[in-house]
Amino acid sequence: MIHLIRYEFIKQFCKRSLLALFVVFSIANLFKIYGEYRSYSYLTDGSGEGSWHTVHWQLYEDYKGEITWEKMDHLLAIYQPLMEATSDMTASTATDDPNTMTGNLYSDRNLLDKYFVEPMEYFHEYSGRSEQVADKARQNAALYAKQGAIYKQRESGVIYHLYTGRIIPAFAYREMCNYYLNYDFSIVLTLMLSLYGVIGTFVSEKETQMDMLLLVSPNGGRKTTLAKIFAVTIFLFLTSLWFSLLDLIGFAASFQTFEGLALPVFAIPNFAEASVNISIFQYALLSAALKCVGVWVIGLFWLLISMFWKNALLPFVINFALCIGLTVSGAACAHSNFFWMKVVNPYSLLTNRGLLGKTEFVNLGGFPVLTWQVAVWFAFIAGLVAFSAVYFLSAENYHRCIRRTK
Repeated sequence: MIHLIRYEFIKQFCKRSLLALFVVFSIANLFKIYGEYRSYSYLTDGSGEGSWHTVHWQLYEDYKGEITWEKMDHLLAIYQPLMEATSDMTASTATDDPNTMTGNLYSDRNLLDKYFVEPMEYFHEYSGRSEQVADKARQNAALYAKQGAIYKQRESGVIYHLYTGRIIPAFAYREMCNYYLNYDFSIVLTLMLSLYGVIGTFVSEKETQMDMLLLVSPNGGRKTTLAKIFAVTIFLFLTSLWFSLLDLIGFAASFQTFEGLALPVFAIPNFAEASVNISIFQYALLSAALKCVGVWVIGLFWLLISMFWKNALLPFVINFALCIGLTVSGAACAHSNFFWMKVVNPYSLLTNRGLLGKTEFVNLGGFPVLTWQVAVWFAFIAGLVAFSAVYFLSAENYHRCIRRTK
């Protein structure tokens, strides 16, 4: 079976056209990531003595690491005079002031504000805000217990354990991680490449009527179908993992740093309500795994639809329409309260910050379960259903049918 899977994988997914498309999409993704850096980062102004890039990394050496009162006092001692000097907007606008770090008072203030004061304030205050959430959840749990609202009591208990003890103990550069965690373009490339690869798995043999010949081969029929399913699964996983890895490498290369990956994921503002207590690097690993599951489920349904057609055009159109439908509905429900719509749509696992970035629950038998956990289980069930359907709806081997009749 292993040799058959290897043969099917090489035959279907090592074609020149697919490999060429793989290279083109990878290069396009890297250019897109670099474009994100050039468009949104303020540290792209070169490496001159007074550039934001140079000044930022010089100051960063003084403030990175453990957040202490000494560091905060030192930062405020630089920042407050700048605030006072620029508050009434009458300060000099000269760009070559030798008494400033970047050549301009306003530029100094903006640099400190964006890259040091605001993030350090957020990091320092986050533990207090999360503790308030945990304390409120504890009070709610006690109140619901008195009222007999068991589900609400359990939900409040889960929230309490999620938020209690949350802290961001160290200061680190987070801009790269922020844009990395909110980047979605590679998902489109992954889906398009996966669709192109999967669509020909059965169709290519039916177009040449090779499928009829395979039915009389000892390794044909459902044995070949099973090998095709495993080959497709490997292809989908490798494609998804490749673009997940490429995203991380691309952002680190564009921003020229891996700084921030050790921060808790809730150090990024739009992950303040994250339902996981893990680092950004651990989140990247979890996100990559969830994307694999999501692509696998969608890919198996593409495979199921394509196995009934002898021409690639119509199943391609149908599968493309399915992909668009899942994408549009997933995007529409990403920030809504329709939790079940997120759970049943495998596209939610691809753009998983809508699941992981919020603390939301689904009621399963009176127990609160986080939406991303339910989405994973539902995806596995849907994937196994599609897996089984492809296998059992395929034609049996001719020799096996003869042995059954004897």
